[in-house]
Amino acid sequence: MALIHKINYQGKIYHFGYRVVTEDMKSLGLRKNPNILTYPFQEWLFLEPKQIQKGKQDWGGIWVTRTLGSSKALQKYMKKKYSIQTRIFKSIIDKVLYSNNYRIKTNGICLLEEI
Repeated sequence: MALIHKINYQGKIYHFGYRVVTEDMKSLGLRKNPNILTYPFQEWLFLEPKQIQKGKQDWGGIWVTRTLGSSKALQKYMKKKYSIQTRIFKSIIDKVLYSNNYRIKTNGICLLEEI
């Protein structure tokens, strides 16, 4: 398993990844996910405890990609398959609920900087 990158933000060390959202800052709704979230910019968004589930299931967390390249591939996929323009944000995350070589599942996220 690949190491999860970390960043020092305001004197605290966080894991980080890249979040792809619609132009109006909403979840992409991939894999028929009905739980569409709206992400505030530079503010934390945490899921309610009843919305959190550890493990690789798609439900129960907020997903981020590990690399900018993966985010750009997802952005290209959304444009080609659904004609949806997206935005990419470098993001810090709270707890790691699950990770693989492509993405990380978390309970909380803060979008720091648009790429």
